[in-house]
Amino acid sequence: MELILTNHAYERYIQRVGPTDRDELTRQLQHWIHQPDRRKRSYIQLGGVWWRYSREDSVVILHTCYGRHVGDLPEAIRWAKRHGDRIALGDRYAD
Repeated sequence: MELILTNHAYERYIQRVGPTDRDELTRQLQHWIHQPDRRKRSYIQLGGVWWRYSREDSVVILHTCYGRHVGDLPEAIRWAKRHGDRIALGDRYAD
C-alpha cells in the first residue's frame, strides 16, 4: 500500500503534534497504516494522531492532521459543523 503525506498534512502535524523529520514520519505512518488505532468515515487515527484521509485503490492520501485527541474526533467535528462552532486543535507550535 502506498502512502502519500501531503505538504498540508505534514505542516499541520508539525503545528499540532511537534517537529519531526518528514521522512521519519512517513516511515512511521507506513507502519501504522496497516494497523490503525481507529478509522471512521474519512478520518483515521494512526499512532494516536487523527488524520483526514482518502483512499484510491491501494493509495492512502493523508490530507490534514488534527493532532492527538482521545475522544471521538470525527463526531466532534460533525457536531461543531452542525452548531457553527470550532474545535480547539492544540496548535502548540503555531507562530
